[in-house]
Amino acid sequence: MDDLQLELPTGALIAGDAAALFADARPLIDGLPTGCFPAHAADAGLEVRVSEAEPVEWTELGELPIPSGYAALLDASALAEYTDLGDEPVDEFELLSERFAVDSNDGDGGAASFQGVLAVRATSQAAVARLRLGRDETGAVCRISLRC
Repeated sequence: MDDLQLELPTGALIAGDAAALFADARPLIDGLPTGCFPAHAADAGLEVRVSEAEPVEWTELGELPIPSGYAALLDASALAEYTDLGDEPVDEFELLSERFAVDSNDGDGGAASFQGVLAVRATSQAAVARLRLGRDETGAVCRISLRC
């Protein structure tokens, strides 16, 4: 899927298991640049290009448990709409996972976008996703990487 994008209207990034994002989720990173950024999916991961600069260093923010096998990135502003799509907590995830079936032939490495949520499917039995930030020579964030 060549048109993957991560919308960050507030610059507050939430990351986690796509099946376990609830209304009380809190951003892991605040103060990122705001805007709409292109993303590339491959090898059970996503890389979001926040700027044209190349990363000179990477910071790992930790491992996120993803028992469902789907990891997600979203701006804090998208959380309310995503978690209010159904009557049951799993309804949102079911709607997102349907996008994987629709987009499965796009050669995107198992990524989908729905209601402001950008998600990637693990290709193995990975129970964790790794979130990293790439920083340019000035220390500004230029990449966001999520790998399962």
